[in-house]
Amino acid sequence: MTALPRSTGPGRRRTGPAAAALLAALIPAAPASAAPTPAAADAPHPWSLRLLDTLSVPAGTDALGTPFGGLSGIDFDPRTGRYAALSDDRAERAPARFYTLDLPLDGYRFAHRQPDVTAVTTLTDQAGRPYPRRSVDPESIRWTTGGTRVVWTSEGAGAQGQPATVTETDAASGRALRELPLPPAYRPVLDAAGRQVAGVRDNEALEGLTTTAGGSRTVTLTESALVQDGPAPTPETGSPARLLVQDHTTGRPLAAHVYEVGRVTDTPTAPVPGTPDTYAAARGASEVLALDATDFLVVERTYASGLGYPIRIYWTTTRGATDVRDRGALTGHEHPMPKRLVFDSRTTGVNTDNVEGLTWGPRLPDGTRALILVADDNFGLFGSATKFHLLGRWPG
Repeated sequence: MTALPRSTGPGRRRTGPAAAALLAALIPAAPASAAPTPAAADAPHPWSLRLLDTLSVPAGTDALGTPFGGLSGIDFDPRTGRYAALSDDRAERAPARFYTLDLPLDGYRFAHRQPDVTAVTTLTDQAGRPYPRRSVDPESIRWTTGGTRVVWTSEGAGAQGQPATVTETDAASGRALRELPLPPAYRPVLDAAGRQVAGVRDNEALEGLTTTAGGSRTVTLTESALVQDGPAPTPETGSPARLLVQDHTTGRPLAAHVYEVGRVTDTPTAPVPGTPDTYAAARGASEVLALDATDFLVVERTYASGLGYPIRIYWTTTRGATDVRDRGALTGHEHPMPKRLVFDSRTTGVNTDNVEGLTWGPRLPDGTRALILVADDNFGLFGSATKFHLLGRWPG
């Protein structure tokens, strides 16, 4: 999500053994029985994550001749110790691109107060041409195939009929190699009056991307419901986003499940800057990260004018959830993925800002894996900054 979430107008407020061991070490599995109620989903999990450190990069910073901002996806390569960070610049300020950078740790803190940007790679189509202006909206990125390739998502533009995409790209040259086909239900459909009636919701499409089974499966998560599946979150109800599991080689759907994004619970405390009579709030899933083949962490990011961008991170699982891969539209009777709260930024006293990326990092001194969040500065909109947050397990 790169722009201000939709306004509600004046007077209304919308607020394998190794994998199993890793999961058990980080967050014990919740019971895979009935899906939790919304209240239960927000109840603290027996294990949680804690914020260890934050570093901030001011908006307007340049890196290797490009504006360093809009970072909406990040992924760590344990072979090199480096990160790929994807900008959601729609080829407007500079060509569509991702950065390679270092974020070394010193104990439980970042070793440096700025990232070390070592390379910028322009993303191009299969003919080697940079993407035209506003033809892509990059959102999430993961290393794949031994660090020689990356896979990344574009949200497209549903209101204009522009589809979302999942693209595998050569990491060295930035040249696209292929696209993974998405199910027909994801394709935007406009009626005769130009209104969108189906497909990925405009500006709320493929925000989340991760891989499982040693990279043989690609998993995407929509920010909120497909248009035909239901509304975006409101103060009264959540929104049934879709988590899609695909064979990475063929693109064939292997499973799909409903992830219920929570209702809007954060109330605006001030008008949207520059619009004194307008209050606005929204909520969506901005990233997903695999724990193993069935269990994931999901970032749910809120916007509330005057309050900023509080985030919550949930543990969730596909175990026991309905497989909806063949459904063009949901019926409303699907069993969603159970979820439990493991991190709430509102308890930290830190403005985490517009968090859109989540990745594993290196091991911490206690032997557990660090988690790294990145916040999109929206190129300075409303005073935001690029932020990197270091998280660890609690208790350690």
